[in-house]
Amino acid sequence: MGPTQLPILAQIHNPEYTGENRCIPCTAVNLVIAGVLTVAVAIASPIAAVAVFVLSAAAIGLRGYLVPGTPALTKRYFPDWLLAKFDKAPEPGGSTLETDAAETGADTTRSHATGEPIEPERWFLDHELVVPCTRTADDGEQEQEDLCLADDLEATWQGAIDEIQDGERASQVAAFLETEPASVSIDHPDDATSPVRARVEDRVAAKWESDAALVADLASSRALSEEVPEWEQLSLEQRSQLANGLRAFVEQCPGCDGTISLDEETVESCCRSYQVYAITCNECDARILEVRQ
Repeated sequence: MGPTQLPILAQIHNPEYTGENRCIPCTAVNLVIAGVLTVAVAIASPIAAVAVFVLSAAAIGLRGYLVPGTPALTKRYFPDWLLAKFDKAPEPGGSTLETDAAETGADTTRSHATGEPIEPERWFLDHELVVPCTRTADDGEQEQEDLCLADDLEATWQGAIDEIQDGERASQVAAFLETEPASVSIDHPDDATSPVRARVEDRVAAKWESDAALVADLASSRALSEEVPEWEQLSLEQRSQLANGLRAFVEQCPGCDGTISLDEETVESCCRSYQVYAITCNECDARILEVRQ
């Protein structure tokens, strides 16, 4: 029986700030506070100081904090670059990869293995994979200038999505990361709205907003490899950026085949809160893409 299964501890336990949701900077701040309190009490009573530290550590372990409000204060006052290093959610609008190609076992002998970051929209335009188009506005009257997928790529991408949806994720992700299938495991939640993590030899190698986002990237990689002759010459990081970028042009949900919507939202992760433009599946609520404002 785990500690949080005991009735009294279960009442104290706060899953919002522990486990996968634990904010490491917030935990560090609270441990410092606990240390200061322990030293202060030790001046009067060393025995009492031990009790203070044990109880403080237990509170931090079960609740994620010692002093109420420190999670919010950490998000507000710690620099974003520091919080980002400990965030467990995928970085909005960036590559899904957590480690470089060498760490995932990918081929690092490519000529572009250490290539510069790619701006997806510009790259798609240069390769005529997206084209200018007009769309009818929500009011049904005005037409708006936009960019749309080229017909060939759209058909190839949708065909790849249909093939990949019911496939075995670990082997599919292993091919995407260019590593051995036996070394890959997938943290795959039962619900469609939770993030998906891929591990290579027990280390987190990549993260997606949902299984639908993962399916979109796997299909993007397959479709782009068919449409772009030099695709295989790009680094794993560059291909991941482009697969991620193609999600901005999705027309229907890659997970449940339903309609999608584009909204402005505030996203709360374990360590940060920020504004994003979000593409979400209307029927299954799966998040396809988040682009930070």
